[in-house]
Amino acid sequence: MQATTLCFSFAAGLMLALSQSAQAGVPDEVRKDFAHAVYSGSPELVHNRNPQPLLRAVIVLNVTLDESDNWRAEVLRTNDTQPEMLARAIETVRRAPRIQLNDDAKAELRRNGMVEAWLFDNDGSFQVKTLAKAQRRTL
Repeated sequence: MQATTLCFSFAAGLMLALSQSAQAGVPDEVRKDFAHAVYSGSPELVHNRNPQPLLRAVIVLNVTLDESDNWRAEVLRTNDTQPEMLARAIETVRRAPRIQLNDDAKAELRRNGMVEAWLFDNDGSFQVKTLAKAQRRTL
């Protein structure tokens, strides 16, 4: 009987792990539109190649919308040895133009924001995770 209980417990746990939970949050299209806005606001800082295998810095920000529909950034993860990359990521959020958003997306961005990561190569250029190409492999 104990083996049967373990088997069912394992099966239930596996089904829960494999199931996708319903997520409110910001739709993927809004994330992509925001990423494109970051790119258009700072085109000189964006690269269009596969990111290098060992990144210079990964900066993770929670991006929110203020009441005037301006983008704001809150730091979630940074590389303490690369403060200039943190400043650059925050500046690209500030420079990103406004995008068309429905009222639900605006409300979610004001309330909870969305998490985005900046992947910096050694030269200081970046891609944001939502639009990033796969990293190059080491030889």
